[in-house]
Amino acid sequence: MVEQSSDSLQEVIKNAFEKSPVIYANGFVNGLGTADVYVVLQLNSQNVAVLNMSHSMAKTLAQSLIDQVSRYEELTGQRVPTLQELGRFGEKP
Repeated sequence: MVEQSSDSLQEVIKNAFEKSPVIYANGFVNGLGTADVYVVLQLNSQNVAVLNMSHSMAKTLAQSLIDQVSRYEELTGQRVPTLQELGRFGEKP
C-alpha cells in the first residue's frame, strides 16, 4: 500500500463509497495460484464477488486487516473471535 496523506486517503475513501460497488460478505473461500491469490466472497453461502490479487498484495492486505481488527480490540477491550472459533460454540466437548 502506498503511503498517502490523511486528506488524500479520506478522498480515496469518499470516492470509493460514492463510485464503487459496496459488497457485504459473511463468508469466503480462498485459494492460491502460481501467480496470484483469489478470494470468493459469499453472503449466506451464495457467491457475490471474486477478488484476485498478487501474492504480495494478499500478504499486505492480510496484515492490514489484522492490524485493523487488533486496533478495534484494543479500543473496545473486546476480543473478536474468528469464524472457526464461532463455529466451535455449537460443538459438543
